[in-house]
Amino acid sequence: MTLDVGIIGLASFYGPAFASRAADRPDCSVVAATAGDVDDEALSSLSRPTPSAFAATYDCDIYDAIEPVLEASDVVVVATPTSRRAADVCRALTAGVPTLVAKPAADGYDGARRIAEAADGDVPVAFTTPARYDDAVMGLARRVEGGAVGDVVAIRAQIRHDRVPAAGLEANAEHAPGEAGSVYAMAVYTADALLWLAGADPEHVTATYTNRNSPHSTHPDIGTGTVRFADGTLGTMTMTYSTDCREQWGNWEVEVVGTDGIVRTGHHGYEGIHWHGGDPDDRSATAFARTTSPVLERTFDAFVETVDGSRPWNTPTPDEMAAALGLCQAWESADATGPMSFETWPPTAFDG
Repeated sequence: MTLDVGIIGLASFYGPAFASRAADRPDCSVVAATAGDVDDEALSSLSRPTPSAFAATYDCDIYDAIEPVLEASDVVVVATPTSRRAADVCRALTAGVPTLVAKPAADGYDGARRIAEAADGDVPVAFTTPARYDDAVMGLARRVEGGAVGDVVAIRAQIRHDRVPAAGLEANAEHAPGEAGSVYAMAVYTADALLWLAGADPEHVTATYTNRNSPHSTHPDIGTGTVRFADGTLGTMTMTYSTDCREQWGNWEVEVVGTDGIVRTGHHGYEGIHWHGGDPDDRSATAFARTTSPVLERTFDAFVETVDGSRPWNTPTPDEMAAALGLCQAWESADATGPMSFETWPPTAFDG
């Protein structure tokens, strides 16, 4: 059976990226798409395909609204702007269409909570959490979950990425003014890792964010946060999103300290780099071995296999994703108003 795939939203990296993976699979066909409320000039400035270019690439239909895409598709990828992403996911789930959601799933805890409430066990909904498909991170998690380090006492999670570019910023589905920004789009990597590996509820949170090197953006580009879990485990996160000096792939690192050992992994993009000398303007670097796991391909493949029933989904459940975005929002609130403590987790609402 061939799955007809619809793409809802072209201004996010994830819509075109998952379309490409779908086209590579013999059991999938991209049949429909909608760009959302963004024009061709903005899409081009973001290096995203225009609707006409997308249609030419995939020989698919282009629509101005979501409903025709839902009607034409067996499954959809929702990658609309984060301020409306949760509502669009809920529309897809209500229509009974299995949905793969771009990262972050929403622009805050409330949106993620609405997705969780709309989720039906009979209609798969999956979330983009690339680190969970990295070989090294998966290996670390297996060791922690198997008790190889004893009781977990501390976890460190770090995400590094080039700062959001100025070109096309006003139409960027994740980072435009009024959208989720790095506090959710990037920090969710660390929040998911901490909650996943701690296995306990947060009870105290601190954070500091700032924008030091991206004056064109309204969102922070660097930050750090802590979380004390109910069992005493300490978690720390660092988000560096401010300097264009890393490999072109996102880098995440995780370290878990236990009573019987320490396990650590990194995601550096390359195993080897040849740095070529010369005059400053002529210097260059060549990667000769890449260690990056095909995380997005694995994400889409796992989604398809979940839809056809051949495997259970192994990234966060809707409730777990809501909790991760809740931790992101707790960090944002702690930066704005000071440390936060919680008697229950997730909280029913945030003040900050």
